[in-house]
Amino acid sequence: MAAKFKFILIYFISWVFFFDLMRVVFLLYHFSKTKQLPFRTILGSLCYGLKMDMSVAAYVTAPVCLFVLLSLWIRFFKRLPVYRIYTVIVLLIVCVICLADLEIYSSWGVRLDMTPLRFVVTPKEAYASISHIPLVFVGLTFAVAYALFYFCFVFILKRVFFQEQNRYKPHTAVALLLFTGALIIPIRGGLQQTPLNQSSVYFSTHNYANQAAINPVWNLLRSAMSKAAASHNPYLYLSEETVKKVTDSLYQQGPLTESVLRSSDSAINVLVVVWESFTEKALHVSIRDQQVTPRFNQLRKEGIYFNNMYASGDRTYKGLPAIFSGYPAMPNGTIIHSPAKSIKLQVLAHLFSEKGYTTPFFYGGEPEFANIKSYLLQGGFNPIIGKSDFDAKDMNSKWGAHDGVVMKRVLHDLDKEKQPFFAAWLTLTSHEPFETPVPVVFPGMDTKAKFMNSLHYTDAVIGEFIDSCKTQPWWKNTLVIITGDHGHILPDSDHRADDFRTPMLWLGGALNREGVVIEKNVSQLDIAATISAQFGLDKTKFPFSKNVFDPAVKPWAFFTYNDAFGFVDSTGRLVFDNIGKRPIEREGTTGAKQIEAGKAMMQSVYDDFLKK
Repeated sequence: MAAKFKFILIYFISWVFFFDLMRVVFLLYHFSKTKQLPFRTILGSLCYGLKMDMSVAAYVTAPVCLFVLLSLWIRFFKRLPVYRIYTVIVLLIVCVICLADLEIYSSWGVRLDMTPLRFVVTPKEAYASISHIPLVFVGLTFAVAYALFYFCFVFILKRVFFQEQNRYKPHTAVALLLFTGALIIPIRGGLQQTPLNQSSVYFSTHNYANQAAINPVWNLLRSAMSKAAASHNPYLYLSEETVKKVTDSLYQQGPLTESVLRSSDSAINVLVVVWESFTEKALHVSIRDQQVTPRFNQLRKEGIYFNNMYASGDRTYKGLPAIFSGYPAMPNGTIIHSPAKSIKLQVLAHLFSEKGYTTPFFYGGEPEFANIKSYLLQGGFNPIIGKSDFDAKDMNSKWGAHDGVVMKRVLHDLDKEKQPFFAAWLTLTSHEPFETPVPVVFPGMDTKAKFMNSLHYTDAVIGEFIDSCKTQPWWKNTLVIITGDHGHILPDSDHRADDFRTPMLWLGGALNREGVVIEKNVSQLDIAATISAQFGLDKTKFPFSKNVFDPAVKPWAFFTYNDAFGFVDSTGRLVFDNIGKRPIEREGTTGAKQIEAGKAMMQSVYDDFLKK
């Protein structure tokens, strides 16, 4: 009997050791961030993370306990290959998860959850998102890790695996049942009242250290179970009365609006250019005396430039409903993944189509990706120009046609389009893997260099596009809005909030002013209500959006990402972690009032989502 328990115990401890070693790999892979932590904090990540490591190890060990129990009566479970095959399969899955998590964190700044699995239904686009990853390095790391632990586990199985016949089957069976039942303790993280969750391993004011303590396998399983049970609001911070009071004060508005158009004539055209991963940080970057976005920096002097606008979320499928419906991004998802709910959203294209506008949407990639097409069609965009509308020779990107190719199609179609039009163009070249069809300007093969080159390329394309638009007869009667779909984690910043700053520029012959810089804080969500107010549409159809040209409107912005929110107002900026239940970043004089405002928004948005 002792050999059986020795085997199970060593098997369990081996998995704990494996996960802790994977955490060391994570810290080394992100060494640029790790080296900024005090040594004691790094040790804290290793120690606090043991709770999750033991939890996952207990999950993995539980079936082995069952196999050992069955071996008392069934000869099949006495065979060594049963345990070897089980271990090999689980080890393969776990290695894939742990190594995928390394690059997920590099790209998104969060640990692996269910979000990437949404893209499995579009494998080509999913591959395009990861094709920039150093696959040789990751593959080699995977092979070494897998081989190392495979041979370690095989050694354990051979040397420790029980061989003796047990003459006390009832006693052994009872002991094994008790031992298996006791695994619930590490699975739930201890004997405390609250089961293990992400906040259980949070220990530091350094958010990266807290993220490093998370076990990616545990996080993925928790994400899957949470999404399956997402029928209630997980952000019930305040009473309903308080939520209403706070949100009402945030959306205070007046009867007046400042018109920025030469005419209120409904025949004014609108073109919204949604620039993939466009981040305000890039505007200030020069490499070898060469600006990353020289054309945009020039164009922003010709119109109305908003230099403190914040994106609502961190992915394109969150940015589109934010821009065209004024609907906030949710921390771990988006409303357009639920067509039955997104169909209830008001969309700018629909309002303009009711006024006789044509509403084309241009994209060089696959519109079905991430369920974007259903939102666009339901929202009144028609036609939707996508990847299939371009020649095979133009498919010079893993995502589809490059921005230069699509730009020419936009110019061609708008020139022939029945006016007035409300058109949108979503770029794609500055999406991972950051491929460009022209020689690179900035040297380097690292991800940052590729990203800067992709922005520089799209900047040149948009500059050429605007130059061509100015020669068209419809330019004098057109408003062009250029903004990002979301910000980006690159280039590196000391403040998480900077990752969500995305530029917005209004220009075109329909504007009655130029060279204006608006310093106040605004949100990507505000685009819908602001456009509506300028064109005499019903801005109340966008309850989470506010008219930034209304002098009575308060200047603030709200954004979310994986279980965290950011709130920006005149007092400063803060980022609040919903797991740790505390701010992880504060600037200015932000305090309890801003935290309450962010909580009220979180609760209000999720309540609205559940009711739709």
